[in-house]
Amino acid sequence: MSGRVSWSIPLLAGGIFGGLSTLATVGDSDLFWHLAQGRQTLTEGLVRVDTFSWTVRGLPVLIDQWLGQVVWYGAYATLGWTGIILLRALVVAGIATLIVAAALAAQRRPIVAVLASLPAIALTRYGWTERPQLIGLLCFAALVFVLRASDTRPRVLLGLPVLLVLWANLHGSYALGLAIAVIACAELALRRRPLRRFAVAVAVASLLATLLTPSGVATWASAGGHFLSPPRIVLEEGVPDVTQPYGVLFAFIILSVLVTALLARPVSLREVALLLPVLFVSMTAARHTPFFAVASAPYLAANAPDAIAAIAAKLHLAIRLPAFAPSVPPRRVDLATAALALAAVIGAAFVAPGQPNLAPYPEGALSQLPAGSGLLNDYDWGGFLIWYAPATPVFIDGRLFPYTGDALRDYETVVSIGPTWRDVLTRRSVRALLLKPDSPLAVRARDLRWPVLAESARYVLFTIPNSR
Repeated sequence: MSGRVSWSIPLLAGGIFGGLSTLATVGDSDLFWHLAQGRQTLTEGLVRVDTFSWTVRGLPVLIDQWLGQVVWYGAYATLGWTGIILLRALVVAGIATLIVAAALAAQRRPIVAVLASLPAIALTRYGWTERPQLIGLLCFAALVFVLRASDTRPRVLLGLPVLLVLWANLHGSYALGLAIAVIACAELALRRRPLRRFAVAVAVASLLATLLTPSGVATWASAGGHFLSPPRIVLEEGVPDVTQPYGVLFAFIILSVLVTALLARPVSLREVALLLPVLFVSMTAARHTPFFAVASAPYLAANAPDAIAAIAAKLHLAIRLPAFAPSVPPRRVDLATAALALAAVIGAAFVAPGQPNLAPYPEGALSQLPAGSGLLNDYDWGGFLIWYAPATPVFIDGRLFPYTGDALRDYETVVSIGPTWRDVLTRRSVRALLLKPDSPLAVRARDLRWPVLAESARYVLFTIPNSR
């Protein structure tokens, strides 16, 4: 495609989906510890060891999301929970805008571009959480748009090092972005010899940009852990489940790409080189599935009409999409659309309920929690306790990687009533348990008639007799 992309339709899509995202209440289980770390970074500087738990206190922690955490906490410090809703809505709007813009850059028929984008936007819905991860997805959508735009304007690749230096400080998903950027530069060098030096320079600059973080080279190791060896005990880190709605949509997108590749024009080396690595990563964990959806939207926009036409021909159906290229409206139309979309997102954020949904959390037990170490808490509630009960350090929380090793093994042993669960409680000097009522450990504690300090339909707080 030649000429500039009209931003009116992408911005309209961004305004719609950004506004819709405000209907979801705040309350992601990891939000609270991200806020706590963001506040800690702003008040104390980067803290490289744990201070929130009593099981791994003083051990090294990851700081690969420090800027993302500061951004989220900054939104909270400025506007309270409304600031969190607004930031989430703006990031979602940006993601939707870039997905449609990349599809429109590949396919000038707006209706086709939008239809090709909708599955990707729908799948990102499962990642509309208040975490640095969401900002990482925005960066990935920006990468896809830049790579699509580089088909006709290779010089836009100069933006990759800038994008990656920000991304590397926002979230560990930058590692996927770096890999795709290097692959794109290598493909460009092979395909267009006059641009070989330019492509190599961009690839090297992109690589060096990811080192401009507080962790330096160590940031590659932490990112690799997230992508190649995710902790499978966490549901979102498990392999995609095709029996769940998000898994069905993910499978539909993969099938659409495969059918399009078989029926449309031959897949180019560039498309294979970009889509296959993203598909591999997306299949390693449920939380990664939106990456392939976003990456495939431009490909489907450009090639799915040919596949549909081929299917129609085999079925002897007279289906033909109009082959026109609408004129690009003036920039003032884009600016007006941007202003309207921004106003809609901001207005929706301020109208949305401004308090987090604490129903899934043990809010009623806060006043009964023992101060100091000794509480064994449910994994899902660790971040909540870090934010709302700072005087009671946690046993485990959503940061997870600092606990890999003895702490995580001990937690799994106890909550599953493993053979040595009583020994673990004694060795760890656990004094109290904060659990979901139907958990195996809670059921055993009731059988043993351990005293209950507080309980409801969602939680139960036990004290362990004779614990010290």
